Amino acid sequence: MKRQPSILESPGNGVLPILLVAVTLGVWFSSLAIENQPIQGSQAEVEQPLPHEPQFDTKFEPLVQKYCVDCHGNLTAEAGVNLQRLTAEPDFLARFKTWDKVTAVLRQRHMPPEDSAQPSGSERQHLVKHIRHELDTLIQKRTGDPGRIVMRRLTSAEYDYTIQDLTGLDLDLERTFVSDAVGGEGFTNVGDVQFIQDSSLERYLEAGKTVAAHAVIGSGPLQFFPDPGKTGRELSAIHRIQQIYRRHGFRTGAGEGAEPFGLDRYPKAFFAAWRYRHRDKLNLGNATLVKLAASERLDARFVEHLWTVLNEPSSSFPTSAIVEAWEALPEPSGPDAAFTKSVRSQCDRMYSLLRNWQRTLAATSVDEEEASVLTEGEIHVSPKHSFTADLRWPEESSKAAVRLSINSASKRTASNQQKTSGLLVIWSKPYVRFRTDDQRWTRKQPLKELLTENSLRRLAFGRHPLGAKIDSNEFVLTAGDTVVFEFRVPQQTVAAQFFVDVRLDLEQGQPGFVRCSIDDGEVEGETAAETGTTAALLTDPNAKAFASWKAGVMEFARNLPEVSHREPAPSDRDPIPAPFDNTYNTAERNMFHYVIKYHRDDRFLVTHILDDPTRQRLDQAWTDLLTSFEYHDAYLQFVGKKFKLDLRAQGVAGLDQDRIDRLPTAPREFAQRLRDDWIKAQRDLKAAGPAHVEDAIRFARLAWRRPLSDQEQNQLRSFYASLRKEAGLDHTKAVRALLTRIMVAPAFLYKVEISPNQPGVVPLSDLELAGRLSYFLWASAPDAELRRVAAAGRLNDPKQLAAQTRRMLRDPKARRFATEFFGQWFGFYRFDGHRGVDVERFPEFTDSLKTAMYDEAVSFFEHIVRQDRPVEEILFADYSFLNGELAQHYGVETQVELSDAAMRVADVKTFHRGGLLRLGAVLTATSAPLRTSPVKRGDWILRRVLGTPVPPPPPDAGSIPADDVLADGLTLRQRLVAHRSDASCVNCHARFDPLGFALEHFDSVGRWRDKYRDGQVIDATGTLDDGTKISGPDGLRTYLTIRQEDFHRTLCTKLLGYALGRSELLTDRPLIEQMLAGLETEGRLSDLIIKIVTGKQFRHQRGGAASRSEETQEASADKKDTNNDDR
Repeated sequence: MKRQPSILESPGNGVLPILLVAVTLGVWFSSLAIENQPIQGSQAEVEQPLPHEPQFDTKFEPLVQKYCVDCHGNLTAEAGVNLQRLTAEPDFLARFKTWDKVTAVLRQRHMPPEDSAQPSGSERQHLVKHIRHELDTLIQKRTGDPGRIVMRRLTSAEYDYTIQDLTGLDLDLERTFVSDAVGGEGFTNVGDVQFIQDSSLERYLEAGKTVAAHAVIGSGPLQFFPDPGKTGRELSAIHRIQQIYRRHGFRTGAGEGAEPFGLDRYPKAFFAAWRYRHRDKLNLGNATLVKLAASERLDARFVEHLWTVLNEPSSSFPTSAIVEAWEALPEPSGPDAAFTKSVRSQCDRMYSLLRNWQRTLAATSVDEEEASVLTEGEIHVSPKHSFTADLRWPEESSKAAVRLSINSASKRTASNQQKTSGLLVIWSKPYVRFRTDDQRWTRKQPLKELLTENSLRRLAFGRHPLGAKIDSNEFVLTAGDTVVFEFRVPQQTVAAQFFVDVRLDLEQGQPGFVRCSIDDGEVEGETAAETGTTAALLTDPNAKAFASWKAGVMEFARNLPEVSHREPAPSDRDPIPAPFDNTYNTAERNMFHYVIKYHRDDRFLVTHILDDPTRQRLDQAWTDLLTSFEYHDAYLQFVGKKFKLDLRAQGVAGLDQDRIDRLPTAPREFAQRLRDDWIKAQRDLKAAGPAHVEDAIRFARLAWRRPLSDQEQNQLRSFYASLRKEAGLDHTKAVRALLTRIMVAPAFLYKVEISPNQPGVVPLSDLELAGRLSYFLWASAPDAELRRVAAAGRLNDPKQLAAQTRRMLRDPKARRFATEFFGQWFGFYRFDGHRGVDVERFPEFTDSLKTAMYDEAVSFFEHIVRQDRPVEEILFADYSFLNGELAQHYGVETQVELSDAAMRVADVKTFHRGGLLRLGAVLTATSAPLRTSPVKRGDWILRRVLGTPVPPPPPDAGSIPADDVLADGLTLRQRLVAHRSDASCVNCHARFDPLGFALEHFDSVGRWRDKYRDGQVIDATGTLDDGTKISGPDGLRTYLTIRQEDFHRTLCTKLLGYALGRSELLTDRPLIEQMLAGLETEGRLSDLIIKIVTGKQFRHQRGGAASRSEETQEASADKKDTNNDDR
């Protein structure tokens, strides 16, 4: 029978020893008793209620017996309220919510029912007064009590966010966990409901292993990358290399389709050097090249290099041309902004001169497909060259034009591009062939048969300017010439190829250096063919001046290169190194790209730009890249194949010096370099090992959100050592196992708060307070700034708390608060995974529309949070966040075209949008699959928005049909009228049905409508049980304005419950009243949050040795939402 892998195995890792299992699981128990101190909220024993005043029973119980026990007694407890038992065991502290309900229904005269005996006004007042007296007495005694907070585990979302902030990775691990339970005020961050099972621990272990698999364990510091394993190491290295290249380097081109970058570095460096040269006259004091480079945001080493080049006393051509331009820069007479600006412009022109010479001399490619880049060691010149240029033209064109240019590439004519009689180029056998619109090529035709009359005269076929004899199919151009020729385009052709041979006329002309080019430059009055630029350098390599010219060009390419580096992974148009065949699309070149993949060519960047730390990071990245696969062996075999040597048996590791020395010269150089590089790479990887363990310990400090004791650090080091020695794991696997252990520790999975062993209420430590604050506002661990303030012992200062809170609410991570708090409160949490819509009935409800609705809701609340908008905008905002698809779905017309991303759209009230109650996600989530549900929507408004609890429906309440159109022709309203005719249903339905019907104009997927599917007109009116009439969304808005205090109280209660991870306590009432008072004058959400975080409840905890007389049962009674999905 095949053995099933254990939960500690990963593909390719083998079975970890029992040691790993024991230590990993053992940490759960050892970490829970740090320094033998109790954990906050860990008491499990039943606590005794506080005594109540004895006269209460004598005054209250007779009235309860007289008016209440028939419906709310031991025999019958309607709505789950047993007043007979409650009177016997009042426990006002734990059951204050129930007492609140009693006083509310008494004041509002909802109870007793109309058909029952009614207490007199004085009796009703007497009952309310004495209940309030008991409650107020307890509030005065225990104001600010932080309550019993059971140690809280990270929710699935908090786990994901924390991992994201620790590693930079969004791995969506929360989807693999068991769904979080809801408790307290309706949130998942409540310790009372966070039970953990064996399966949960297995999932955490797998999640930890998943995260650890993304660790890049190479020659540099431990880091993380989106792709796991060796692939992640390879891609991470490329990413790091390209980051350094982009941040510090420059390229005029980088292969097919690539964008140039860093082209402002040269002119800025010229300007910095000029300022340094004239620092005294510019009043720059003791300014250094380093400081001036920093002012231009340049690397100091690059500016220092250019300073050296520009001040070299004897430069060769063409560097001398740049030095001459540098020397010509004007000298300032003093600080003058306008003058300085003009010098900067001259530095730009100086760079244009440099680029001109780089382009002129870069026309050295032996292959038309290779990028034309001037590089030291890649000068290709010849007295002749064969061109093939691809041409295209606009549709319906009957003619097309091409430009030919001859430019000097030597100092003698560098500053004078006028015609000379010395440098002559003969253009021979120019042909054109066309490609028809059915992709066939025509036969080659002589160019002169296609030329217009003017072009034929310009090219002067068969005539030599010095009267020498040439072929009738040849023409001559002189250095400095730029000639445009126009040719006729046959019908039904879409492209062409232009062929021509060029040669330097060494018999009649003078020796020299010229650049011949074919391009599609600006052509006045004629239709330019699209061809790009193809060019070649012509000279006589045997001429006396060639050696010195080439040396000068090499020096120029070395000191003032066009590119600071080649790409790490060569593109199709980047050359591969000699001696391999660099011809485009040849087998050897293609195989190099496929097998070896990478080629490092960044000497100028490393030598003349990067500082030492950056250079070290670049070297580490290259080491990681070239050891992420069998690069050295692959390269060795490639060399063997090139030189017809059998090197397969050895591999780089098996190559000894004797074998290398016996190889022929060319392959020996490759083999020696590969062997040396491999040895250095292995040495660097091994040397980085101890630092990886220390990196993991630093990771633990961040993950556990506190400093580690020396004992804990040593335990982690010992764990790694035992994995290496006893389990036989290699370094990479052992580090991954160490990271996994760190992430399954309770110190990571739980928000541990150590309760001092003393009675009463005690303050949290600064680090614990930092954790509370960060998980409240960001659902994640504290960032560096918050850790810094906490470590300095300043976070308990209310001013610091307020400042940090405002900073955090402005941060993009506050979107998480919008997602977690408002999403869970209002029921659109994870709406992007909503499956409650029948997509056959509503095929327009696509995944993209659903995502747009979810993004609208989250973005709406993110805006309120981060922009600190008035709380009233939650209900009454006249804006929303829409993308193009959602705006079209809603029928919203905008002044600007919307993209796929959500954008703030104002003045949406005319389209029936804006505010919480008109969000598509909310309207859809409160609907049934086939129809709207006024019951669900009304119940949602009553409970979630106004905080008014509704009793659960009786078991025999029944339901109405799932569809909105049936053969009986009844409307949804008529069916509900029939349904609530039952006396047990009418009281509740009268409270919420009118609220839901006010939204009936919005269909099941949030669109506005005026009629049902069967054509019946929608009636969105209703009358509440107290006689209040509501008509449509505007009427509902008016009603909510009247009940705004109820909404505010619900907001404050929910916010406090979410912040503390527990239910509201009676002793929270003073704080909630303070929060409500702040909302009377356009209060902001930040004001409420700051009142919470600076309040006693948030900053304190109960001591671990509190007497049992001070502890109470704080049950989360009456917290379950009534599920009315079927009604």
